[in-house]
Amino acid sequence: MSYRPQPVILLEPVQDIFGKVASGFWYVIFSSLFFYFMVLVYRPFNVEQNLDMGQGLFFVNATVCMGIVAACLLVLRLMFLMIFRYVKINWLVYLFWCFMEMMVVALFLAQYIYIKSGLSMSYFHHVGECMKYSFLIIFYPYFTVTSLLCILDFLEKQRSISERGDLIRFTDSRGQVRIVLSASVILYIKAEINYVRIFYLDGSTVKEYQLHNTMNAIQEKVEKHGLFRCHRSYYVNILHVSALRKDPNDVITAEMDCGGIRIPVSRNQYMELASRL
Repeated sequence: MSYRPQPVILLEPVQDIFGKVASGFWYVIFSSLFFYFMVLVYRPFNVEQNLDMGQGLFFVNATVCMGIVAACLLVLRLMFLMIFRYVKINWLVYLFWCFMEMMVVALFLAQYIYIKSGLSMSYFHHVGECMKYSFLIIFYPYFTVTSLLCILDFLEKQRSISERGDLIRFTDSRGQVRIVLSASVILYIKAEINYVRIFYLDGSTVKEYQLHNTMNAIQEKVEKHGLFRCHRSYYVNILHVSALRKDPNDVITAEMDCGGIRIPVSRNQYMELASRL
């Protein structure tokens, strides 16, 4: 298993953050309650006149509108969970979905006010008014819940990383963390000019990561996690060495337990490596 810390960008997958029942629950409850609070207490955008309708029904209609907001968001969040449960989505898709949710809320609010007002004004007039309620009022709880979920997800990932003592944080020549890998999945590390190439397992697939650093710079952290420098240009993970072989030319190699990979072993390190197997 590997984890690559990266900045949050619009194409980064967000399934793990928002594709949960609890996440949708917070959007529905907090947004509908915040909407009700804003309408009753602050009464922005001429909402009192629109909901009172000259009949003294402001509180009744405000309560019904809160129910409409909650019902719309509940249905849309359930649809979100069903549609995107097994499909990876990114920030662009998610932000579009949030925009669509607010638009749907505005359309249903407008439909209710249009009918209750006795069809005195056009439906699209009420749509314009309700878009203010949904986009400018519901935006605040959406922003708050989204930020909170991102922060909690980040803290959970950091806690998970810190609890796993076998993780190695590989930094580049400037000291910035570029990749975090469990020591158990690393097969070997190969040195090249100004770079090291890290070969590791991702499931059953062998992957490679090129790191701008030197073997000497990563020596302490990889040896602390059990990797052995079997050659001037190679570190090998002893856990994945299945055999040591010597060909007719007296060249020694370490045979890995996957992919038929063979790593050169220097004669000076052969005996120590053999004793650790």
